[in-house]
Amino acid sequence: MSNILTLDQPSQPGNEIIARAKGLLDSSMVTQTQMAKEIGVSPSTINQLLGGTYKADPSTMMQKLANWLTARQTRANAPRDPGFVQTETAKQIMADMAYALATQSIVIIHGVSGVGKTTALREFARHNNNCWVITTSPSRATMTECMYELAMELGMENAPRLRGPLARALRRRLLNTRGLIVVDEADHLDRATLEELRILVEEVEVGMVLVGNSRVYTQLTGGQRSEDFARLYSRVAKKRAITQAKKADVMAVASAWKIDGPAERNLLLQISARPGALRLVSKNLRLAVMYSGGEPLTEAVLRHAFNELEGE
Repeated sequence: MSNILTLDQPSQPGNEIIARAKGLLDSSMVTQTQMAKEIGVSPSTINQLLGGTYKADPSTMMQKLANWLTARQTRANAPRDPGFVQTETAKQIMADMAYALATQSIVIIHGVSGVGKTTALREFARHNNNCWVITTSPSRATMTECMYELAMELGMENAPRLRGPLARALRRRLLNTRGLIVVDEADHLDRATLEELRILVEEVEVGMVLVGNSRVYTQLTGGQRSEDFARLYSRVAKKRAITQAKKADVMAVASAWKIDGPAERNLLLQISARPGALRLVSKNLRLAVMYSGGEPLTEAVLRHAFNELEGE
């Protein structure tokens, strides 16, 4: 199988390489700035090279330019990544988000990784006004950092960094927006931060969706029914547990990639059963495209790509 990551050496004369690059610029298919960024050089270097004023030995730069042209042509011939796929799970997640937005309620979506939770969140936000998606992490898990992340998503570039003033600024910004706050990777947050968010959304009357692994659910229950946890848990209007990638989801992804053969689809189902689920399926498909040389994705190509991902 051909591997497009190994690019051919330029066989064409330097003038032809320059002509091809200039043709892309003249047709507005790419800008000089974009070309320079993708090649990994400065725009001025590209300008000198194409203008014939490059003073150093041009052989290395010509090689870079030829490599870029080859890679660009290969990508153009390869099957297109369909992007977001409306799976059954995505539909459920987006319906839950719509409910939270319409009713200013708190919704929890939790479960295994790789089933398309984050892509569904982002897609919903693209099609709905006043939907703000933030992602927490170990470095953004404290109350102040989480709130500041929300402020940045809200466009509050001059937001204060002190907790009290920041909380008040957020309340002023969110009041009367009737929007939706979405916190991805919410399992990183402790109970105090979750409680601060709960109070915030209740005071300004916006919805909130907390998304993460199953720990985000146990953070709200605490494995107990103490008064503190009950105060937070009782505000949750809807819960969605996702335990595995659905067969229908895998088939929707396969259809989006125009994979119809039973052997190929069965292999994708097997891959989806492993840790990473649909995320692993997507990675496998993207690598298989690179190995396919623009041809249809067969079981052999898909399996070869999977073995490469697994290091086998």
